[in-house]
Amino acid sequence: MRGGADNNTPRTTVTQYITAVAKLKSNIIYNFLGSGWQGVLTLAVTPVQVQILGIEAFGLIGLITVLQVLLGSLDFGISASITKIISSDHSKDKAETANAINTASTMYWVIAVLIALLLWLSSEKIAQVWLTNTKLDAATITFSIEVIAVYLGLRWPVAFYSGVISGLQRMDILNLLKTGAHTLRLVGGVVVLLITPSLIAFLFWFAVCAALELCAFAIAAYKLMPLLRIRPYFQFESWRNIWRYSLGMNLIAMTALLLSQADRVIISKLLSLEVLGIYSVAYNASIAISLIQTAINSASFPSFSHSFTSNRHTELVSSYNKASQLMGACIALPTFMLIFFGEEIIQLWINTKIAGKVAPTMAYLSFGFYLNSLVSTAYVMAIACGKPNLPLKTNALALVMYIPALIFLIPIYGTTGAALAYIVLNFYYIIKFVPLVQSESTGQSMWQWLSSNLLPFFFTGVAAFGGWKLILLVTSIHAPIAISLAVSTVMYAVLSWFLLSEALRASFKALIKYPKV
Repeated sequence: MRGGADNNTPRTTVTQYITAVAKLKSNIIYNFLGSGWQGVLTLAVTPVQVQILGIEAFGLIGLITVLQVLLGSLDFGISASITKIISSDHSKDKAETANAINTASTMYWVIAVLIALLLWLSSEKIAQVWLTNTKLDAATITFSIEVIAVYLGLRWPVAFYSGVISGLQRMDILNLLKTGAHTLRLVGGVVVLLITPSLIAFLFWFAVCAALELCAFAIAAYKLMPLLRIRPYFQFESWRNIWRYSLGMNLIAMTALLLSQADRVIISKLLSLEVLGIYSVAYNASIAISLIQTAINSASFPSFSHSFTSNRHTELVSSYNKASQLMGACIALPTFMLIFFGEEIIQLWINTKIAGKVAPTMAYLSFGFYLNSLVSTAYVMAIACGKPNLPLKTNALALVMYIPALIFLIPIYGTTGAALAYIVLNFYYIIKFVPLVQSESTGQSMWQWLSSNLLPFFFTGVAAFGGWKLILLVTSIHAPIAISLAVSTVMYAVLSWFLLSEALRASFKALIKYPKV
C-alpha cells in the first residue's frame, strides 16, 4: 500500500479519512458555486440570444455544443486519464507522472490543430449537405462554421489543463476560471448583440473568449504544476502507459458520444434548424440538472481515484454513498420543478409563444437527465476503480437499441420522440449498469442503492411539486409562478432533509456552522 508503513496505524487512517472527506466536501461546494453561477447566467442570457438572433440562428449556436462533443472522440480518453494519473500520484510535486503529463500536453495541442483544420476544411460541405433545411443562406452557415472551427480549436487544450487542475483537486481555482470564462463569453456576447445584432459578430466574440480562456487555464496549470513544460515533449514509454488506460476511456467516450449527441444530430438532419433551436432551448432550460451532476461528479472522480489507489476501501464506499445520495437529493428538485411547472417557467423565461412547443419536450428530457445523473455517479465509481469495461459493455449494447429508436421516433413524434427515447435509455442503465458497479466496486446491493438514492427523493419530488400543482388545478387558484415554486421548493427541502443519511446531515450542519471551505 502506498504512503508508507504509518498508513496502517488507526490514528493515521482516521486522519486520512477525515482529510479525504473534508476535501471531497470542499470540492463539491466549489463546484456547486461555480456551476450555480454558470447556470443562472445561461438561463439569463438565453432569452436575449433567442430574441435578437431568432430561433434558427440559436439552433446554429446550439450546434457548437454538438460539434464540440462529436469532436470529443478525438480526445482518446486523455483528459480523464490525466485526472486519474495526477490524483493517484503521491510523489512530491507529482514527479512520477511529470513525463506522462508533458507527453499528453503535446498530443493535446497536436489534436487541437487537427480539429480546427478538419472542421474549417469541411465547413462548406457541412453547409451544403447537412444543414440544408434552413432559411439561412449557405454562405452565412459556411462562414459561421469556419469561425466555430477556430473557437473549438482554441478551446480544445482547455480540457487538458482542466484535467491537470482537477487531478490536483484545486476545484477552487478550476471553478474560478470556468465561471470567469463563462461570464466573459455570455455577458460579453449580449453586449456584442446589443451593439451589432449579427450572428457572425457573436461567433467572433466566442472565438476571442476562447483564446483568453486558453491563456488563463494554461497559466494556472503551469503555476500549480511547476514540472509541466511549455515546450513540446514526447516520451514513448509515458505515452504507452497513458494509452493503456486511455484506450478504454476512449472507447467509452466514443460510445457515450454517439449516445449523448445522436438525438440532436438526427434532429438536425431529419428536421429543421428551427426545431433544433426549440430542442436547444429545452436543453438549456434543463441546464440546472446537468450542472449539478457535473459539480458532484467532477469533485468525486479524483477523490474516488485517490481512495482506490491508496487501498482505503471503507473511505471509498463512504464517499460514494454520500455522493450518490447528494446527487439524488439535489437533482430531484430542479427535475420535478421543470416537469410540473415547465410551461409556466418557459413563459416567464422566454415568451408564451415558444412555451407550448418547448415544455413537453423539456419535461421528458428533464426526467431523462434525472435518471442519467443518478447513474453517472456509478459511472464515476467504475472508472475511478479502473474498470472502464463495465460502462463500455453497457454502452455497446445501448447503441444497438437507442439509435434505431431515435431514427424511428423523431420523424413521427419530433423532439418529444427523442426525449422519450432518452428516458428509456437511462432506465436501461439503471437496470443493467448500476447493479454491476454495486456488486464489483462497492459490495452493496441494488436495493440499497435504490432505497437510499432514488426512490425516497423521487416520491418526495412528486409529492411536493406534483401535489402543489394538483392543488392549484383542483381549487382553480391562480398563484403566481414564483409563489408556486417557492412553496413547492420549501416542501421538498423540508421533507427531503429527513430522508438524508445522518452522515450527510452532519456534513450540512457542519457547513452551516463552519462555512469555511
